[in-house]
Amino acid sequence: MAGHSILITGGAGGMGSALARLLVARGDRVVLMGRRLEPLEELAQELGGSVIVSPGDAGSSADLDRAVNVAVEQFGRLNGLAHCVGSIRLKPLHLTTPEEFAETLQTNLTTAFLACRAALAPMRKQSSGSIVLVSSVAARQGLNNHESISAAKAGLEGLVRSAAITYARQNIRFNAVAPALTETPLAAPLLRSEASRAFSEAMHPLGRIGQPGDIARPMAYLLSEDASWITGQVWGIDGGLGTGIAPPRPVLVPKTL
Repeated sequence: MAGHSILITGGAGGMGSALARLLVARGDRVVLMGRRLEPLEELAQELGGSVIVSPGDAGSSADLDRAVNVAVEQFGRLNGLAHCVGSIRLKPLHLTTPEEFAETLQTNLTTAFLACRAALAPMRKQSSGSIVLVSSVAARQGLNNHESISAAKAGLEGLVRSAAITYARQNIRFNAVAPALTETPLAAPLLRSEASRAFSEAMHPLGRIGQPGDIARPMAYLLSEDASWITGQVWGIDGGLGTGIAPPRPVLVPKTL
C-alpha cells in the first residue's frame, strides 16, 4: 500500500538509498537518517518532496527519537522502520580485541535495539507498524574470520524473533533480511581487486555478488501491507550462500546405469 511513512536509518548507504528510491517510487514518504548530512541531502534532493532528512547517529537514543518524531510530526504517523546500519569486520577471534568486538556489537546489534525501541513508541499507540532489520548470511552459515559479525547478527535475529511474538497482538511486525556480500560502499574494500571479486563470486551458488536492489526489494515488500501476515522471519537474500558454499569446480555426477 502506498502512502506509508517510513524511517530509514543508514539512509544514504547502498541499501538504504536503494530502498528509499523504491519506496518513493511507489508513493511512500521517507525520513532519511544518517551521520553525514551532505549525502542525505543529495538523495533527498534527487527524490523530491516526499523525503525529509533527519541527521543523527543510530547509536544515540536522542537522535533516533528525534527522527521518529520528525516522521510523526511531518507525516502524521510512523508506519515502518528499515534499519540499514551495520559494519563488516573480518578477523579471526584470537586477533579480535575486546574493544573491536564491543564496537561490532554496538554498530550491528545495539543500534538495532535502540532503533526498534524508538520506533515502538508511535507504533504501539497506532497498534500497527512494520520493522525490518538487516542481518547477514554469516549469522547462520559458518564463514571463516566472521566470528564477531556472526555473533552480532545472530543476536539481531534473536531480537527479531522474540519481538515479533511480544508485539504481534499490537499488529507490529518484525522481520529481517540476511544478505550475503552486496555491492555497496561498505563492501568496496572486499571487492577492490579482480581476484578477490572472482573469489567472492565463486563462493555464491548463483555466481555473482548481490546488488543493493536485490536487498531493497524484499525489504520494501516486508514494509508493505502485502506482507501483513509475515512476522518473525529472517529471509536469506544471499545468492544461495546461506544454503551452502559453491564447490570450487563443477561436481561430476556419475552416469546412471
